[in-house]
Amino acid sequence: MAIIFASAPRALEISRAVKAGRMRKLASKIYTDDLTSPPEEIVRRHRLEIAAHFYPGALISHRSALEGSNISPGGKFHLTVSRAVATVRKLPGMEIRIWRGPAPQAKDTRTPLSEGKELFTSSQARAVLENLQIARAHGHDEPKTLSPEELERWIDRYLRIFGVGWLDKLRQQAADLASRFGWPRERQELNQLVAAIKGESSSYRLVTDLVRSRAQGKPYDPERVTLFGMLQACLAAEHFVELPRPPANELENRAFWEAYFSNFIEGTRFTVEEARLIVYDREGAKALERKRPDDAHDILETYRLIVDPRISGEVPKDAPHLLEVLKRRHARMMASRLSIEPGVFKKTNNQFGSRVFVAPELVSETLARGWPASRELPSASARALYVLFLIAEVHPFNDGNGRISRLGMNAELEASAQARLIIPTSLRNDYLTVLEALTGNSNPAPFIAFAHKLAEVNSRMPFGSFEQSQAYFKQTGALDEQPQGFGFLTSMLEAKT
Repeated sequence: MAIIFASAPRALEISRAVKAGRMRKLASKIYTDDLTSPPEEIVRRHRLEIAAHFYPGALISHRSALEGSNISPGGKFHLTVSRAVATVRKLPGMEIRIWRGPAPQAKDTRTPLSEGKELFTSSQARAVLENLQIARAHGHDEPKTLSPEELERWIDRYLRIFGVGWLDKLRQQAADLASRFGWPRERQELNQLVAAIKGESSSYRLVTDLVRSRAQGKPYDPERVTLFGMLQACLAAEHFVELPRPPANELENRAFWEAYFSNFIEGTRFTVEEARLIVYDREGAKALERKRPDDAHDILETYRLIVDPRISGEVPKDAPHLLEVLKRRHARMMASRLSIEPGVFKKTNNQFGSRVFVAPELVSETLARGWPASRELPSASARALYVLFLIAEVHPFNDGNGRISRLGMNAELEASAQARLIIPTSLRNDYLTVLEALTGNSNPAPFIAFAHKLAEVNSRMPFGSFEQSQAYFKQTGALDEQPQGFGFLTSMLEAKT
């Protein structure tokens, strides 16, 4: 399917094709052989070809340059040309707006198109200057520039990706362009905006909480905060089966299995018998500790964090307390791994498969902004699940984040006199899959379904004695990884299609 531009040599051919029903007219001098798609959709899909045909060599500029060369929410597509032409071309689904300005420069991106035509797109530095121009829209018309809020959010997104060095480079490039174009007002406006973003003295008044927070030295990840809010709303509407606090004589056995499974999920893999030695027989574990000292410490200290009543059920009272508790738990759990910097938030980002976690400089404030929503949830189970995802999604440390997130989850349950939850090895793949579905697809359904299944699985686990638990886990396959699990992978994939 294509668009065809009318021309004298093709006039008869196009006329016959239209009469025969093989083509239809979209707008003046624009035809198509797509007889089914809405005209608006066709025009939008071929916007670059249309722009290049009528305005060859034009520059995609102003808000269109920062919106990825897409049609604006108001249906506008902005071009700059260096010659005088009609300022508006109205088409189905799109209105091309023409502005007169400097020709494309060396750093403007060239896009070659059909018939030897081409367009250019303003460089980031030029586009930012263009979006700082005074734009007088008439009535309810959409201006050619992003709003101050939209521009601040655009800049913050790139700062989160590339850091402050990107902003300094953009300002220098913009200064060179402003001198060349004779745009002193735009240059001064950008200088004041950059100063405000950096928290320096400035006449520019930031309009978004996002960038004001950055200016105060507290940048955060707005997409994650939105994701946390969405999950909180879903959890608030859900009813979970809540398991009562177990008898005191089961607590030690439960703690062992919780520590064992939590470490196995993260790749710290010992046999059950080896883990028993590490936890209960210091003398018998010496050979294992000499061979794998860090892994042995991880299991032992996870167990100790679970049985230590001073921290096992500690629920932070506010955001600063949350950061302190997380660091304290991590410092204990990873004490033998000095290279991981126990108790210190990460300095480089981490990822698991396709999941890229929150950037280091955004960790503290993203946690701080995500935490209050947990306190609004009515049930302990909902709060626990929210905290699990909050910590896992931010991934604040270099390593040990999964265990720390599960300790946070179970602290919520313990503090409310409920049973701590154990994720057996058989549910490992499902557990990781539902986290990925929530991260990558903003789809909480698999996560919530998994939570219900987890409660059901835990309700059947016996902890009267170690032998009873081990026999049950062997019988049910809980000690073995299941490639398909309970089908949450299928749910996630279906949700993406």
